[in-house]
Amino acid sequence: MTLDRMTNANDRERLDHLRMLVPLFLVGGLSLFSAPLFHPNNTCKDWLQKWGQLSVLRIWIPIHQVAALGFALGAGAALLLCLVGPRLRSGLIGGAFFSAGYAMMAMLTVMHASAVSVIGKAFNDSTNAGDRQMLRTIASAFVSYDVAAEGVAAALISIGAVTLVWYLWTIGVASLIPALVLAGDGAIWGVQYYRLLHIVHYSFPEWVPYVSLGLWLCAVGILLQVRQHRTVAAVASPEPV
Repeated sequence: MTLDRMTNANDRERLDHLRMLVPLFLVGGLSLFSAPLFHPNNTCKDWLQKWGQLSVLRIWIPIHQVAALGFALGAGAALLLCLVGPRLRSGLIGGAFFSAGYAMMAMLTVMHASAVSVIGKAFNDSTNAGDRQMLRTIASAFVSYDVAAEGVAAALISIGAVTLVWYLWTIGVASLIPALVLAGDGAIWGVQYYRLLHIVHYSFPEWVPYVSLGLWLCAVGILLQVRQHRTVAAVASPEPV
């Protein structure tokens, strides 16, 4: 059932209310760009030493806090999308998956910028071999949890994103071509984590998944705004009877 076939007045009213979510999608998407845009460059090959060195930078934690804000706003926006908009199964399932994955990433994003980086700094400052080994073990435990939890989040986000795109196409917010592009963009996080492109010996650069998630939110916000402009124009210029 597409927008043209939706004659239910309640559904049309719900579609009109989606415009209120545009700021959430745009601010959330733009916030996610903070990590890839402002992430300091460090060429140290030892991950723990590198994070310890980065922890002394004043922007290190703030840029991850802004990214965490983006994930949190994205989670809220996706959940509201399926609740405020027309109630369809695809929207409710997609919104639940997507918002759960984004909520998980909101918590995980600051982990290596705070806990693991503090351990890394202590590792760099220590001269005792036993203490350094213990600190590396503790940091590795944090990272192991981070990576495992991110795998769950990646599946939730990508499945949720593709399902929500189907929902947006069904209710007439996205046409076919933008919907296909948006679905591909939303699948990048899961494709990258589960190395689905390994068969062609390719992997996205580290910054691509974060940018893809930010672009997804911004694109949905823009589509909702464009849909509102189309509706206003149609009301202002009704077709002759």
